[in-house]
Amino acid sequence: MQVQWATLTLDLHPTTHSGGSELRETLAALLAEEDEVSGVEVRDGTTLGGSDTTPQLIVYTEPAALESLRPRITRLAHALGLDLQIEAAIRDDDDWRDSWKQFYAPIIFGAGALLLRPSWIPRRPGDPTRELILDPGRAFGTGQHESTRLCLDLVCELAPLRAPLRVLDLGCGSGILALAAARLFPGIEQLVAIDIDAEATATTSENAELNEISAINIHTGTVDQAEGRFDLIFANIRPSVLIPSAQAISERLDPAGDLLVSGVLIEEGDEVTAAYVALGLQLAGSRIAGDWIALHLRRAP
Repeated sequence: MQVQWATLTLDLHPTTHSGGSELRETLAALLAEEDEVSGVEVRDGTTLGGSDTTPQLIVYTEPAALESLRPRITRLAHALGLDLQIEAAIRDDDDWRDSWKQFYAPIIFGAGALLLRPSWIPRRPGDPTRELILDPGRAFGTGQHESTRLCLDLVCELAPLRAPLRVLDLGCGSGILALAAARLFPGIEQLVAIDIDAEATATTSENAELNEISAINIHTGTVDQAEGRFDLIFANIRPSVLIPSAQAISERLDPAGDLLVSGVLIEEGDEVTAAYVALGLQLAGSRIAGDWIALHLRRAP
């Protein structure tokens, strides 16, 4: 007997003029915590096959939960300032269970510096030697979102110029940035990944094992768990954490180190930059994609 599955496809439109990406991510995170939800997939212009005009969330659930989930989703979306259309579907074909995989493809960063691919897609002729295998899972950071891509682009730019020995990934999520550093900088002596979410650190540990990267220290907690100074710090975190933690983060940056900050909407960039400039750092560069900006900060000479 074939098992039936169900989806709710949400076409989302922000009722305000800004913050659309952030609101969609917030809704996705809230829905993922619902007991009846087995998974939430984000589709937009950054995903293979995604829509450039109408971002979507695909909510995976059981057929029996459709009736109760629909009004709860509507209330959550409206509370966040999102208008939406919902389309429900019930499927029982085996191929459908893996159909979401078509929306993920290998990504090459830094003009061939690093390959990021899901485990179900084999290497292709000409792919970069250095690679990470990372599947969509429980924690944020598959390389699909602009904020993660921007950070990876920045660190790939640094790779020919720097050889950091001590690397810290704050808000590590899936561990993608820490693991990318392990691939790009094979001489690393200390690699630390920290997240306040125990599920994120567990996922980082699983991904490190999958990629056979054992020289990594993973902690559940805050920046306070990071001891000493680091040549390279990733902080792919929202400004609500980046700004209050600016002092603690900057204190852990080596005088000649690089701080790569992401998770910041374009209109928030100046405020985040100002918080770190006030502590003696300077903006060395930035990159923009979609609604997001990533900042490269260094200690002012």
